[in-house]
Amino acid sequence: MKKHLFFLFLYCLSTFIYSQSIPFSIKKSDLFQDDFKETSIILAEKIDDNKFLLVRSYKRGGISPGEGFYIEKYDTNLKLVKEFEYDMKHPNYQKYNLVLSVFTLEKMVHIIEMYYDLNLKSFVCLDNKILDENTVEKTTLFTISKEEMKTVGTFNLQKKFYARVDEIWTNDNSGTINAEDSNIKRGTFLDVFLKGDAAKDGGVASDITVVVNETKTAFAIALDLNQKTSDGLRIYVFNSKLEKIIDNTFTKEIKDRNYIFQNIQLSNSGSAVYLLAKSYDKDLRNKKEGGKYFFELSKIDAKNQLTQIIDPEQNFIGSLKTFFHNEDLFCIGFYSELTDYRYKGICSFKLDTNSLELKKSKYNLFTEQFFFDKYGKNTEKAVKFLTFRKVFFNNYNEIILNAEEYDKTTQAGAGAGINGAAGPMSSSTHYSYDDIVIAKLNYDGDMLWSRNINKRQSTTDDDTSYLSYTSTVRNDKTYFFINARDKIKKLKNDRIEFGQIRKNKSNLNVIEVNAAGDFNYQEILDDEQNEVPFMVSKGAVIDNTVYFLGRKGKDKQLLKITL
Repeated sequence: MKKHLFFLFLYCLSTFIYSQSIPFSIKKSDLFQDDFKETSIILAEKIDDNKFLLVRSYKRGGISPGEGFYIEKYDTNLKLVKEFEYDMKHPNYQKYNLVLSVFTLEKMVHIIEMYYDLNLKSFVCLDNKILDENTVEKTTLFTISKEEMKTVGTFNLQKKFYARVDEIWTNDNSGTINAEDSNIKRGTFLDVFLKGDAAKDGGVASDITVVVNETKTAFAIALDLNQKTSDGLRIYVFNSKLEKIIDNTFTKEIKDRNYIFQNIQLSNSGSAVYLLAKSYDKDLRNKKEGGKYFFELSKIDAKNQLTQIIDPEQNFIGSLKTFFHNEDLFCIGFYSELTDYRYKGICSFKLDTNSLELKKSKYNLFTEQFFFDKYGKNTEKAVKFLTFRKVFFNNYNEIILNAEEYDKTTQAGAGAGINGAAGPMSSSTHYSYDDIVIAKLNYDGDMLWSRNINKRQSTTDDDTSYLSYTSTVRNDKTYFFINARDKIKKLKNDRIEFGQIRKNKSNLNVIEVNAAGDFNYQEILDDEQNEVPFMVSKGAVIDNTVYFLGRKGKDKQLLKITL
């Protein structure tokens, strides 16, 4: 009887609340056009109480593909106050120019890029400081000659340049390194070693990442260099005056182990970099029982290096992400049993930022409520392919995190030939954006609650901007903005599922999750009210306001939602 009442209680909790309205206001700009079809918001920041800055990227096709930016200032009524275009054109001797990051320091827009200079025979990293539409101050941050690069490792800038041509750039300043390697489905031990060995020779897995600290007083650039006998990360840190604070190469010998860099963070003072890596040790690998890898957190400044080991014990952790709050550093991820590659819970490690002392270590299974949300019954099922989206700290120092069941699969097939004969090989990529996971932890990492929002979205279109979601936290409530079909699908046990038809036939919705984990959702805009569909995964948050760009062909429109 008690069991029956317990599941009846879960049943009631899992129901979405339909009757309560979510307070918000919306405002749209006038329709406008620009010269490029594919543009997206990559930066939005408040200038003052009456104006905000918007930076939109665009891709330039043709014989010389490249990138450029619209730098715009708007008032709070979405009236354009000032705009200009900055095209990242280069002379022919500067090859494979790649924009790494766009951010502001001291209210000035900085565009960090890297290219290979044929005349200098060197890799060049350059800062473009935008003073106004007529003045751009260019500063060389560092150069690495071709000969010097041979001594420190290999870096495949050409491969990254051509990969960018086929993607929508997101300006991810989170410090993630080799994002494609962090998904759990690529986390089997055999795959890691095979991929690691292949990457050493050709620089296939080379990556470069940029992270800006929370105080916006410094930024770090890290190059993942592939070497024959070691894994290396070349780290540069610059302050807001573009003065070099750190120039250091972090190296790990890999004769008996593979060392996979995961992410970096930069201290608020800008004096130290925190590097998280996953290490597969040969001796551990040969054990019949026990862990087969560990995580290594390193603190690196201009002179010293300090290291702390995080042992997953009898658990499998696909990847960890690092986050600063107060004087603590958190490493948070999803875990499962060692022999199972399906996630079953959330792990959290809290460390002191000075000594790297491990203060708290927690493993929390997803709650029964979570699995009831997802499957509608008591089940032993788990979750695959989780990708971190956002982590927030509220006013009570509680941790609110959300993630998404994201998967990307590519299938190869023969193309059509003459008279039915097989033609050249072709491939198609399928993107899936499914359920949303949201959880709240206390400051010590204990789980307060975890919930699942059922969602099914997928596409074979390379532009996935209209799928997934944008999230923000306001007054201890979490908000998710998603596109969905007209009718929300009803599941068993009074549960619902959000899904999509196509981008021009989707309605914009907001889901509200309160401090106790209860759901509420409401439609914001019906597709018939929209002249353009809005790119819901590319939202920009400023205070209690979220901005979305909508586009249809060359027609564009801004949407402002105030909570």
